[in-house]
Amino acid sequence: MITYRRMKLSEIERIAEVDRTEHVAKAYRQIGDELEPFDVEWNAPPWSVPEMIEEWDLFLRDDCALWGAFDGERLVGFCGYRPNVAPGVGQFSLLHVSSTYRRQGIGRRLAETLFAHAKGEPITSLYLTATPTRGTVAFYGSLGFRPTDNPLPELLEMEPDDIHMVMALPTPG
Repeated sequence: MITYRRMKLSEIERIAEVDRTEHVAKAYRQIGDELEPFDVEWNAPPWSVPEMIEEWDLFLRDDCALWGAFDGERLVGFCGYRPNVAPGVGQFSLLHVSSTYRRQGIGRRLAETLFAHAKGEPITSLYLTATPTRGTVAFYGSLGFRPTDNPLPELLEMEPDDIHMVMALPTPG
């Protein structure tokens, strides 16, 4: 049985428990808010934990939030939220699910946990940069994210090859 809980940022080294390996044959290039498909041969390798922690420095600050999905004591998925990336905008900053646990609703459940948290924040939209694979982009599209032709400069500079997507949050009341 999979359980979900908020993680402490000090637990980030547990990402080594998540098997992110994947073979990718289809990807996208973003042109404005349009996506152009193309064929690729990518193999996502296992994590290099020290490198990932250094790369994710922006997402591991005290004002960020991290949630995990656990099979027993083993971390099998996680997602992260970063507030205030722009006025009224929060960032859905991370989402990874172990390869053998994909397509079981774990990513969606983690996303829904993040959405519930974001609705309590003073924001009107969520922003994300998605790995440009067909499956990843389709997953985020199923959650309500759409490509944006107005990417945030800081995130575009960090992730120029990713698909930049936005989702409006419902206004309270």
